[in-house]
Amino acid sequence: MKKSFLSFPLAVLLTAAGLSAGEKLYQPELTQQVQPGAGRYFTGEGDTAVLNFSASDIGENTVDIPVDPALLAGKTVTLSGEISQVNVSPGPHPWNGVRLALKLVDENGRRDMPQVSTPAGSADWTTRRVSVKVPENLKSAAIVLGLDWVVGTARFRNIAVTEEVLPDYAACTVTGYADRTDVRYRPGEEMRFFFLLQEDGRPAAGKLRITRYGDDGRTETFDMETKPGVPAVCRTSLDQPGFVMVKAVLLDRDGKTVNRSWANRSCPVEFGLGACVAPEALKQGVPEPADFDAFWRKAKAELAAVPMRVQEKKLVRETEISRVYDVKVAAVGKRPVSGCLTVPKDAKPGSLPLYLHFHGYGVQSAEVVESKDAIHFFINAHGIENGREPEYYRNLAKGELNGYGFKNDENRQPDTCYFKNMILRNLRGLEFARSLPEWNGKETYLQGGSHGAFQTMAVAALSDGITGCEIGIPWLCDLGGVEVGRLRGWRPDYAPGLGYYDTVNFASRVSCPVTITHAGLSDWICPPSGVWVLFNNLKGKASMTMYQGLDHAWYPGYSHDTASRHTYTK
Repeated sequence: MKKSFLSFPLAVLLTAAGLSAGEKLYQPELTQQVQPGAGRYFTGEGDTAVLNFSASDIGENTVDIPVDPALLAGKTVTLSGEISQVNVSPGPHPWNGVRLALKLVDENGRRDMPQVSTPAGSADWTTRRVSVKVPENLKSAAIVLGLDWVVGTARFRNIAVTEEVLPDYAACTVTGYADRTDVRYRPGEEMRFFFLLQEDGRPAAGKLRITRYGDDGRTETFDMETKPGVPAVCRTSLDQPGFVMVKAVLLDRDGKTVNRSWANRSCPVEFGLGACVAPEALKQGVPEPADFDAFWRKAKAELAAVPMRVQEKKLVRETEISRVYDVKVAAVGKRPVSGCLTVPKDAKPGSLPLYLHFHGYGVQSAEVVESKDAIHFFINAHGIENGREPEYYRNLAKGELNGYGFKNDENRQPDTCYFKNMILRNLRGLEFARSLPEWNGKETYLQGGSHGAFQTMAVAALSDGITGCEIGIPWLCDLGGVEVGRLRGWRPDYAPGLGYYDTVNFASRVSCPVTITHAGLSDWICPPSGVWVLFNNLKGKASMTMYQGLDHAWYPGYSHDTASRHTYTK
C-alpha cells in the first residue's frame, strides 16, 4: 500500500516536544495564584493541578497571572502549556477563543499580547506555544488564561515561560541517513529518511522544512520541530522505477530559511537524501532522434572542411615539470578552439599519453593541469581567451554568453543549439592534441565533471581510439525525462533540438571504459535518475559510485570522505 509522505506519526510527537529547550524562567503555581469562581475551578490529575474554565454564555472568562518583568526583559521567550477543550464555539474575531497569552506593556505604554493559536471544537491534551522577543524596557507582564467571548470548556496544565535558546546558525548543520545503506527498495515499499540538526557537532533543536520529490511527479512539504538527538523522520514510497529525493532545510523562529557561509558561499543550512526503485530498469524518457548519427556525420564534415590551423601556441611560463602554453586553433563558427596546454619538459617524441579536460557550466578560463608523465590539454568550452582578468569573464557572462544553452528559440533545431559548436571545438581540440609530437599515438583519456562530463561523453562518442573516460555528476542526462514526470533538475526546457545533445544518447555510443567517480543521490542539478539512464546506456566496461547526502555542490558540513556510498559496475 502506498504510504503518504505526511502520514508519519513521529511528526505529531516532535511537534508536541517543542523547539524551546532553554532555561525555565517562570512556572505559576495555579492553585496558589488563581482563585476559583464562577465558571472557574480546579480538578486534579495525579500531582498535576488542572485549571478549568467553563462558559455557557458569551463573555470574557479569563484570569491574569502577574510575572516579574525583570525575568523576561530583553529575552526571546516561549509561553507554553497543555490545553484540552470540549465544544468550544468559534469566536467573533480571530483573537477570541481559548486564551493562553502573554500580556506585555513597556515603559512607553506600548502593549503586546502574543497568544497561542487554538481551534474551535474539541481537542485532547495538546502542548501549545507561542514565542516572542520581549522588549528591554518591559514594565509589566502577565500570563492570561481562560475563555474569551466563546462558550465551551477549556482545561489548562503545566503552564510555563521558557527562555528560547536559538542555535548559533553559523555553526549549524543538518545531517541525515536512510534506513537502508544500499537505498534500493521494491515498488511500494516504505522508505524512511532521518534528519538531525547539529550545532558545532552537538545535537540541537530546531525547525526543519522537509520536502519530498520523486520521479512519480509528486512533491510534498512538511514542517517539523526536532529535539536534540531525536531525528525527524520522513516515510514515503515509490511505485515505479526511479528515484525519490528528500531535503530538510533549517528554518529560523520566523519560518525563514537559515543561511550560513560555507565553502566561500552563502547557502541554506540543509541536507538531502535519496533512494531508488529498480534503477537498472530506467530508460530515457524520449527516444533519441532517428537521424542522430546522420546529424553528427554532417556536423563533423563541416568541421573537416575547416583546415586545422594553429593560430597561436604561446609559451606562457615554465614550471618545475612542464611548459605551459596558451593555444588557439581554427574551428567552425566565430571562435577558435582555446585552451591551456602543458607538456612535460624534455619529453621525447611519441612518449606520452594524452589527457583532455573539460570544465563545468559557466564562463571562465581553462585551467592549467600538469604532470611529469602526460600531456594535458584543458579546453575552454567557449573558445574565449584564457588567463584574463575576472571582469572579462563577468562581462561575457552578463552579456553575450548569458544563459547559454538555455535559449528555447535556439534549442528547437539542432543546428542552432549553442552546444553544437562547443562540441565541434572539442573535437578539433582533440585533433590538435593528437598532432603533438610528444603524444604516444595510443593513449587518450578524457575527464570532466557536470557540464564537463557532458562534453566528455560527446567527444568519446564522436571519436575513435579513446582509452578511457572519467566523469562526475554528469549534466544534461535524460532531457526528455521531464516528459514522463521525472525530476527535472537544472537544465534547459525540453525541446526537439536538444535530443542531439542529450548525454545519455552520447553514452550509448561510447565503447571505452567509463568511470563515474561520483554522483549524488540528492543532486538537484543532475538528478540521479538521469545519471542511471546514462549508466544503463553505456556499452562498455563502466563503474559508478553514488553518494548519499551529495548535492551538486556540497551541503554545509558534508564530508565526501565519510559519506555513505555504493559502487555499481558493469
